Amino acid sequence: MIEHLSLQAGILRRHSGAMARFGVVGVGNLATEFAVFNILMHAGLAILAANAIGFVCANLQSYFINAHVTFRENGAAAPKSLRSYLRFFLAHCLSLAISTAFIAAFAGEIGPNLAKLAAVGFGFVANYSMSALFVFRKANPGESGFESPR
Repeated sequence: MIEHLSLQAGILRRHSGAMARFGVVGVGNLATEFAVFNILMHAGLAILAANAIGFVCANLQSYFINAHVTFRENGAAAPKSLRSYLRFFLAHCLSLAISTAFIAAFAGEIGPNLAKLAAVGFGFVANYSMSALFVFRKANPGESGFESPR
């Protein structure tokens, strides 16, 4: 039991710096997503369509900034490719599903912005996990897929 807890603590320590950077990048992504969402919604686009387009804009931004800031390899930006972006996009579709479900379920009662904001915490955990495990991972399965902060 103690060995298992020690292993889990080591994994958390190894990921804590990257999670913090991912969160900081995420604030900018969230601002982009909400801006696009609100502009399109106020322009008359259906709420769920505005949500999807806002997600795609923020997702593109997130991929490039996280490759350069969060998931660096050997002092350089993580390699980027269409294949890598498609993995990133598909992995993050879970957060699109979460925000869409929250908007569909709660927008009528609390408004679309609060419903979307309520989904943020769930999306953060899902996005970081999928990025670290499936998108920006190293070829060696024993490595975390990103540099530890120095």
